Amino acid sequence: MANGEEMLELMKAADTDGSGTINYTEFIAATMDTSLYNREENLRTAFQMFDTDNSGKIDINEVTQLLGGEQFKESVDMDQVTNMIKEVDDNGDGEIDFEEFLVMMRKI
Repeated sequence: MANGEEMLELMKAADTDGSGTINYTEFIAATMDTSLYNREENLRTAFQMFDTDNSGKIDINEVTQLLGGEQFKESVDMDQVTNMIKEVDDNGDGEIDFEEFLVMMRKI
């Protein structure tokens, strides 16, 4: 696993569309090696990184917490986080479960 500096560099490089912000898909794509995308075991580990309360779902608070550091303070706002979740939340419950996460990751 990457250390903090490596993660920060990956996140900075993740802004592939040059918008100055990192959307959910850009962040995930930047933090995982493309050869590992379809390995469910590795995807489960990535999912658990977000699911800090071990509820089996990723909610807005968990995404905000992960992206809430000083380096993202000016880049990511609550509307963007909400939109990130809506992009992936197929069942409309306001959270991302592992199956929704898998679908998203396999589309990348």
